[in-house]
Amino acid sequence: MPGDRHAFHDTYLWLLIALSIVLVGRVFVWDMPVSSALVYAGLLWASSLSVINLRSTVVLMLLPIMMTSVVKYNPGVTAVVAALGSISIQEIRILKECNPPYLFVLKILGNRASIMMCALLAGSLFRWIWPSTTLDFGSVRFLAAFAIAGFSWAMLSGFIVNFQILLSKPRFKMRIDPGMIAGSTQSLIPSLIMGLMAAAMHEYGGIILFALAQFFFISNKNYTQRALIAKDNAEQINMALARIIDSKDHYTGGHSERVALLARQLAEACRLRKSDVERIEYIARLHDVGKVNLPDQILSKPGHLTVDEFDEVKRHPEWGAQLIRGMANIYGDRDYRAILEHHERYDGTGYPGGKKGPEISLWARILAICDAYDAMTSERVYRSALSTDEARIELKHNSGTQFDPKLVDLFLSSVRE
Repeated sequence: MPGDRHAFHDTYLWLLIALSIVLVGRVFVWDMPVSSALVYAGLLWASSLSVINLRSTVVLMLLPIMMTSVVKYNPGVTAVVAALGSISIQEIRILKECNPPYLFVLKILGNRASIMMCALLAGSLFRWIWPSTTLDFGSVRFLAAFAIAGFSWAMLSGFIVNFQILLSKPRFKMRIDPGMIAGSTQSLIPSLIMGLMAAAMHEYGGIILFALAQFFFISNKNYTQRALIAKDNAEQINMALARIIDSKDHYTGGHSERVALLARQLAEACRLRKSDVERIEYIARLHDVGKVNLPDQILSKPGHLTVDEFDEVKRHPEWGAQLIRGMANIYGDRDYRAILEHHERYDGTGYPGGKKGPEISLWARILAICDAYDAMTSERVYRSALSTDEARIELKHNSGTQFDPKLVDLFLSSVRE
């Protein structure tokens, strides 16, 4: 008996494999042109069963491609083509790295069986509701059959995988993962829309137009994935830099994140575009990144700084701006200016450039207020924190000199800690 998984795990997969073979064998009648089978298999292989991430939703490429086969061909044929065509290099690599040879083979076959069962159920339900061989995309009954078939595929896939995950642990605890089921449901609508479009293209434009359209979707998916991976990597770099900044001085721990949250609220109060609001929050975490160049004895000095020490501190906006300018693929000119100018004053007496009023970028003016407010309400080695009311009075007192007066009014009326 295996010690790293439930004793029924292997039996479950072998039963699933055997059941899928028996059920598919009972209905299998080859009615698909060989050229179409090769197109389906090629498209599935090209997509490698990857997903398109649309914010909180994912679009499974297997379903849009194979729903055309579901509505046009025998359910058993659809099951076999989907199972064989969906074998991906990525799947083989991951399973081979994480499993001994026996389990590797078992899970490969188990995945094929799962896909066959899903395709078989979807195709059978569709034929039961829409027995006609003529596809009528304007019929409510046809559309209902299409939706039910897709829904059944997604739901059965979720249950099979969830049960296998439960059995992958030595002790079985019956629990349906709502996140997995919800994820399958969330992905269903965009997947079905893409599948319906693909089926219409196949029906009215033939296999070539269908293949070209799917190839476009797959190419777009690959581009989207690369962009999202790059964005995720940039965000991880951003968070790591923010943690490095805050770790330099334990008295200001969490300062970068608090400034980011305040900056987001103030940017929303300015009615900026959502993308700009998110970017300001993003760059706010790095507003003090230049402080990594400052010695600890200056950052943690329990008293007032000397003139020379303060001159060193005043260089951190330039250091930070130069640091992100060296990462041009991640940070743009507005990010650069926000960091460079966040210690400029509205009356022109700030640093490093002595800019004033609208010469200072809007993002920097937003950061200046949020940075100062959090600094005033946080404990420092050389002073106690101000109360929120006292800090708000200070902002109003320095409105028009240190800070943009319109932004101060918006902060006081709209921002909540």
